[in-house]
Amino acid sequence: MERIKFSTETRFNNITECQIFLTRRCNLRCGYCNLAKKQLKRELSIDEWKKALKNLDNIGIKTVKILGGEPTIIEGFEDLIRFMNEETSIKYAVLSNSTFSEEKLNSLVNAGIQGYFASIDGVEDVKGLDEHGIIKSNAGFDKLKSFKEAGVKILGANVVITKKNLLNIPEITKILSDNGIWVNLCPVIHEKGDHWEFRAEIPEESKFTDADIPEINNIMIKLLQMKLEGYKITVPDSYLINMSKYGVYSNWKCEELVQLRIDADGALMICNEIRGKVAKKYNATEMDKEKFEEFKEDWKNERAKIDCSGCYWSCFLTAEDNLKNGKLEFDCMEEQK
Repeated sequence: MERIKFSTETRFNNITECQIFLTRRCNLRCGYCNLAKKQLKRELSIDEWKKALKNLDNIGIKTVKILGGEPTIIEGFEDLIRFMNEETSIKYAVLSNSTFSEEKLNSLVNAGIQGYFASIDGVEDVKGLDEHGIIKSNAGFDKLKSFKEAGVKILGANVVITKKNLLNIPEITKILSDNGIWVNLCPVIHEKGDHWEFRAEIPEESKFTDADIPEINNIMIKLLQMKLEGYKITVPDSYLINMSKYGVYSNWKCEELVQLRIDADGALMICNEIRGKVAKKYNATEMDKEKFEEFKEDWKNERAKIDCSGCYWSCFLTAEDNLKNGKLEFDCMEEQK
């Protein structure tokens, strides 16, 4: 299993991206997500999240993705959106399973939501991992179109690639892009064991094997050509090029911190899969610049000792690419309309 060294200019001193698990609670149980099955003793209140986000703003975080679980089920969520708009300089987007009502959508729009990502595994003939994957995919496309009509500027879809939907990925990408929606692609990350925070074991028929590598390469070539033609794909070219190398067995490994991940209790994590010892020591509600520097050093030391089998989460490789090129997370989505 191969470990990639990041370029030296990305080391530690200019992290701009953060993703937060606003809650681990969720109203769906998608097959490749383990997070909702592993609840914490407590989660931050909306007021505590306000404090945490103000701290993140003060230490230099420029963009935040608000994830779950399902963030829209949290009471007072619209109040948090207003706070971020009025009291911070952070750009943000919400990732949701899109199963909420039209009334909720209007409430989010009225609160001034800046960006929205839907979790989508297909658009028309949805080949989701399970029933809940199909439910969120069908809801997601409709919600994205509604947010677009309401004038929300940052719109995207998180598309998980599995063996079941691989051949449909170019068409899914085309339909979403033609509707003005950016596409973030990522292979399904799966593994047995309860030691992971997010990934879960999945059915054999959804897993990639060596036999799928030629077809994966063919699909990635199509996506690279589509990206060259202007289709709205957020991941870097290198991510698509290396999909068959690292996406089949999730064996890419990080060495540097390129993006913050904060759990629902405010704890700073090693990554979305591992809380680590740092989670017991650092909390976003108490974060300042000095503690942030201490965290980064502790992260580096703890990461070096962790025997991780790897991943191929697009968020980390895209964040590294953004750092290397001096861009912020949502820049591409605002440059092209």
